[in-house]
Amino acid sequence: MTQSARDQVAVNPVLASYVAAIRDDLDTFGVLLHGSRARGRQRDDSDYDLICIVTEDAYAVRRERGQLHERVSLDGGSTADLLYQTPIRIAEYVTTLGWYTATYLGARVAFDRNGDIGTMLARMRSEANRVAGENTATAYDGYLNSFVRSMKSARRGDELGQRLHAAESALALIRTLFGLESTWPPYHDELAPALPAIEKAQGWPAGYLSMALSSLAGDGDASFQQHLEVRVERLMRSRGVEHEWGNDLEPLKALRFAGWRMKLYARTTEQRGQRP
Repeated sequence: MTQSARDQVAVNPVLASYVAAIRDDLDTFGVLLHGSRARGRQRDDSDYDLICIVTEDAYAVRRERGQLHERVSLDGGSTADLLYQTPIRIAEYVTTLGWYTATYLGARVAFDRNGDIGTMLARMRSEANRVAGENTATAYDGYLNSFVRSMKSARRGDELGQRLHAAESALALIRTLFGLESTWPPYHDELAPALPAIEKAQGWPAGYLSMALSSLAGDGDASFQQHLEVRVERLMRSRGVEHEWGNDLEPLKALRFAGWRMKLYARTTEQRGQRP
């Protein structure tokens, strides 16, 4: 959490005014700030993305009225995109992880009447990171499966299959690398700021992972995929994670393809001694 993000929660006058207005509402247990303002990367005209945690009765009334999601005006001409939740529903998210998990892991507590909301978020983070770590080997196997399929597609000239499997391998690689650090990955649009910490922890050259993921999601260059797979395999082995593909990967890594732009970059970084 950056100092700017802390300031958003601690001293932001717009948030402070909103919290003061709802503090006496006993149906409200807490308020979470998420999105760009929670990360300290907002624009001047960014909305305030808020999750208002209320009692079950208050939630039921809003659901009946179709008011579980609304936009409200704040001080200074700002607008809040407001979602209503309950403690019970958030407690379920602690053990039932999904697409919404990254929202809560990136959220900042703006108001917590009894301290229970912060406790639940801490439990969710602990559980999510535990699951991410436990699923590392599975994610790694998924990455290798997509690599294999992309290489086979490239070998037979199936460019569409090559690119789609390369893009799928990028998703599995994200889960693999973050799982290796027992960290739940952020949303893709929040990934770039999180990559430097992963690079530092795992010994990747600065900026390498952003370039690698862009290549996998873009042209899926077969030669670069081969280079990347070798580096990933080396990293995983150094962390005690072995794959179960035996020697099946070796013939695919030995193939030669026409696209050498990324291969030349890979050789340059190797010559500089930049190895994970």
